[in-house]
Amino acid sequence: MSRIIMLIPLDKDVGLTTISLSLIYFFKTKIFDNNSQESILYFSCLNNSKNNTSLIINKYFSNIVDILDDINFSNKIFYSAEYLFLLDKMIENIYHKKSLYKLILIEGLKHHLNFHSEQINYDIAQNLSAEVVFLVNLKNDSSDSFKKKEQEIQLFLKRKKFKNVLGVIFNKVNSPFIKKEYNFIEKSIILKNEKENEKGFIDQKIISKNIFFPVLAFIPWNKNIKQIYLKSIFNFLNISFLNISKTDESIVQEIIIFDESVNNMIEKQYFNTLIIVSFSRINSFIKLFNLNFDRKKIIGIILTDVQLKSKKSIIDCCKCLIKRNINVAFTTKNTMMILCQLQKFNFNLTVQNKIYIDILQRYISSFFSNEFLKSVKKQDDYKIKYSPKEFCYNLRLLSRQNNKRIILPESYEIRILKAVVECQKNNIAQCVLLGDQQKIFHIANKNNIDLNSNTEIINPNLIRNKYVSRFLELRKKKHIDKIFAQKQLKDNIILATLMLENNEVDGLVCGSVNTTANTILPALQLIKTQDNTSLVSSIFLMLLPNKVLIYSDCAININPTSEELAEIAINSSNFLKIFKIKPRIAMLSYSTGYSGHGSTVEKVRQATCIIKNRQPNLIIDGPIQYDAAISKTVFKLKAPHSPIEGSANIFIFPDLNSGNIAYKAVQRSANILSIGPILQGLRKPVNDLSRGASVQDIIYTIALTSIQSL
Repeated sequence: MSRIIMLIPLDKDVGLTTISLSLIYFFKTKIFDNNSQESILYFSCLNNSKNNTSLIINKYFSNIVDILDDINFSNKIFYSAEYLFLLDKMIENIYHKKSLYKLILIEGLKHHLNFHSEQINYDIAQNLSAEVVFLVNLKNDSSDSFKKKEQEIQLFLKRKKFKNVLGVIFNKVNSPFIKKEYNFIEKSIILKNEKENEKGFIDQKIISKNIFFPVLAFIPWNKNIKQIYLKSIFNFLNISFLNISKTDESIVQEIIIFDESVNNMIEKQYFNTLIIVSFSRINSFIKLFNLNFDRKKIIGIILTDVQLKSKKSIIDCCKCLIKRNINVAFTTKNTMMILCQLQKFNFNLTVQNKIYIDILQRYISSFFSNEFLKSVKKQDDYKIKYSPKEFCYNLRLLSRQNNKRIILPESYEIRILKAVVECQKNNIAQCVLLGDQQKIFHIANKNNIDLNSNTEIINPNLIRNKYVSRFLELRKKKHIDKIFAQKQLKDNIILATLMLENNEVDGLVCGSVNTTANTILPALQLIKTQDNTSLVSSIFLMLLPNKVLIYSDCAININPTSEELAEIAINSSNFLKIFKIKPRIAMLSYSTGYSGHGSTVEKVRQATCIIKNRQPNLIIDGPIQYDAAISKTVFKLKAPHSPIEGSANIFIFPDLNSGNIAYKAVQRSANILSIGPILQGLRKPVNDLSRGASVQDIIYTIALTSIQSL
């Protein structure tokens, strides 16, 4: 199964590109099988054309890494319409391609690029259920410095509770460039004078035992890695050169400006020097060069202010330099312009320098800890975690694959018509409306609803009589007559239920303007329950910010018995398996284990025993309190031996009173999407809408009904 790992920078200068490229190298050499064809999908929240990682991948790693199309979040306002559109597009793209890749690597936004970067990164990570790696820098390896950084991370994680954190990478430890803006000349001086291997390095094993997050790597800054290459300077300045070799990897340690008036220039010792020379002074420079300079001292020349000279004439002037393999470049810009441009040189990885990239990949990845190796090799052993948007994407995908016919008898309701338009547009289901065609289109036009002219609409007045005999047959034990049957069939819900019973449609959705009883009673009378169950129950899909939970039964059964609670739980687990999620069932009570007593507690305890006897492989616990069932922290305190380990995904309430109150309290207080009630236990899918259902609620209910009809 594909892994999704998201790198989130918490500091400005963390080497995001180098870490990304090193992870690619790490996966190919340590995680993937030798000679395998396993590949990686890369995505950046920044526009690819402005993203150095994308440019490098395109040039050197396109054989193993594919890049997701541009979806640029850097200039988007969090939760704006444009942002939500891009988020949905990204999630759909990634999950459409998820099965094709072993790893999906995501680069989050750097915090200084967007005022909303923190929220955007969090939202993306949660909705993709990405495994998060935080990137931070560390100016020095002292204990005080580390403690301060640890506190910063702790405060951040309290503010943003990520659900799946792999750990933290400390990069550029002891770098002299952190938290201060240096220009090119200053950086050159620091690199030249920086002493090697004098600083101690923090003992990762000791620190790792005392911190609350996994440390995946401590990567020390290395002056031998952070070098200025001559070729990189020429490319950065975008200047022409006469003779630079493709294999030349000369490192610049000093830059000077030639001035023949400087008397001590001959005596001064230079090494790996780049000299900027005005073309008007080239003859003076060559004269001094022939007397005193050698190849070890000078590695490159930039000729400035070259005006109206052919390349041949420049070569003629510089023959002695070229002969001694000194790299010569030239530009029409003057010396001051070149110096000003050099100040903006940022020492980042460049697309042109593959050798440097290879060295960095090996160096960085060598510091990834054994814990990191274990964490990226692990697989979830018991569950798939879906975020709300993931779940909804899979919901739409499964529904499209089924493409079932769903009948909607409340066809004069505006929300229903809007939902039908969206379902048709996205191929979620074939919606069948029951009503007068002229009236339906009049309502649609009046409310600017673009209802497709090909929408299937059945006039109930033209078909009612043909279902009378079937109605009488199904209700014969009640000894009803034809007149009563005809009267009952004037109700479009009853008519739609008979059409479903007769296999003319695959599912029924209503309740936007009718009560739950009006929906369920005809289904119980005409469709009846499945052979292996004695009751109809309901589930609500609670789409919390970072997880999807099932609440049951919150709409139908007032005070179920132990046997009925067991049936509700088993039916709920079967529903969850449709989405390839392993059920983890919490049989709720005001008591955990044997901490409390009472008839309700005993009912839940007996129901749990029944389920364990019928389906011993189900992960279930009860009686258990809600907090112990959903919180890993509380589970360790209250129920340390609970098999659900504080991560239940199905919550079975002991009665309708507690269930209905709970689902509405969570839905309204947390302002989340709640889909349901979804009915279970019937021979054919019938689903009831809340009368307060939104258009989105209706769309997802139609999709779920389509999925249930398999």
